[in-house]
Amino acid sequence: MLVICLGIAVLVVAVIALREPNGHVAAQVGSSSVGKKTSTPAQPSSSAGRRSRSSEPRKGDTQSSAPAAGSAKTVPLVVLNNTTVTGLAHRAAQRFEQGGWTVTSYANYQNDIVSTCAYYDPADAGAKAAAKALQQQYPAIKRVKARFAELPSGPIVVVLTPDYSEA
Repeated sequence: MLVICLGIAVLVVAVIALREPNGHVAAQVGSSSVGKKTSTPAQPSSSAGRRSRSSEPRKGDTQSSAPAAGSAKTVPLVVLNNTTVTGLAHRAAQRFEQGGWTVTSYANYQNDIVSTCAYYDPADAGAKAAAKALQQQYPAIKRVKARFAELPSGPIVVVLTPDYSEA
């Protein structure tokens, strides 16, 4: 009897873990809802398109580790609409581009995201500073956090929630 109860408990935990890995509901991004930009290159692979390590400040250098405002804008963005507002990701992508940023794609998205956030790839040396620069330029982005596994890949993924203001 105890073995059966333990087996059921393990099964329940496994189902919950598959449904909500790392406390996040698995993303539902439909391929038909993805907008790819044709005038900009596809998202860089894990090493292609990134700045050379030699241009990064070394540990102990007196330079700031944050990139200059102009170079932060070279980090590409993916914009996701986690609301019921039709076309919001596309309009936000256009707004970010008008502000000098490069947007590689935009799409609809479903997940339990608390507020509009710029998620950065911690493996990309300049992504966190660029995400903070994006937030400073667009205060409608409420938070900057490290990217979680269920998000599409990209140095910065902006997830728009109902608190996002287009103004």
